[in-house]
Amino acid sequence: MFTEETPTNLILPGDTLSIPVATAKNTTIKAGPGLAHIPPDTIIPVTAGELNVDERKRMIWVERDGKRVRIFCLHLTLPPQNFNKLTLCARKYTPHLHDPVIAIINRSAADFYHCTIPHSPSTTALLPHLAFENATKKTRPQLNPGSVVYARISLASKHMDPELECFDAATGKAGGFGELKSGMLFDVSLGMARRLLDGKKLRQLKIRQGAVKGDGETGKKVKGGMSSGSEVVEELGQRLAFEIAVGRNGKVWVDSEDVKTTLCVGRCIVESRFLTGEEQRRLVREKIKEFGL
Repeated sequence: MFTEETPTNLILPGDTLSIPVATAKNTTIKAGPGLAHIPPDTIIPVTAGELNVDERKRMIWVERDGKRVRIFCLHLTLPPQNFNKLTLCARKYTPHLHDPVIAIINRSAADFYHCTIPHSPSTTALLPHLAFENATKKTRPQLNPGSVVYARISLASKHMDPELECFDAATGKAGGFGELKSGMLFDVSLGMARRLLDGKKLRQLKIRQGAVKGDGETGKKVKGGMSSGSEVVEELGQRLAFEIAVGRNGKVWVDSEDVKTTLCVGRCIVESRFLTGEEQRRLVREKIKEFGL
């Protein structure tokens, strides 16, 4: 459904922005990822990507998608060194405080699990043995190498390895974080992961068939040609029962009672990357028919 045409609103670091948000008195515009504010009222991009505007939330941000930046760089015929830098920064995930991520256990040490955060340049992330809900030395989870966990970034610094925790620090409860048993992992772009998390605050959710309904903004597009990110999950939730966890690092975990449903949900989310809300709903209906569900 998506053709590799040249994107029309991709920007480069330092470009002058013409922000298409109505400027009313006493209103605030939120500058999201990829933008920097220079007082008093100047906003400049600091990464290459696609400029998106959500007028309802009065927010602007830059989607850093490696494939679309690559197309744009080819169109501009940039020098190879610039091309490589731009496409690399568009694909990697940089840990930020409180981000939910999906990580993989490498090994266990005396007090920590050593983990890998996929799509991140950080070689190792540390998960304390007691960073789980009501965990003690006797009751803490026993995780083996290769186990998958849904965690939150509790420490992020360019001078140190990131640290993780598998509970909500505000409540002390698990809050959907913890070990992800069975299921399958799917790769999505960092921009798609951000839209999924912003759209429904998806942590680890058990979605019953028919339990998910639209919120009045169904099918709403943000300027930039992308949907708000929630339509595909809403449509799947109307027709299928499954569990889902979305990591800000571009990983989505899906589990259900049968493999066909898991594959169908994962394929729909992956392939809805560049689709509008209505196109996402059409894709879900086609995939459900294709898988015979």
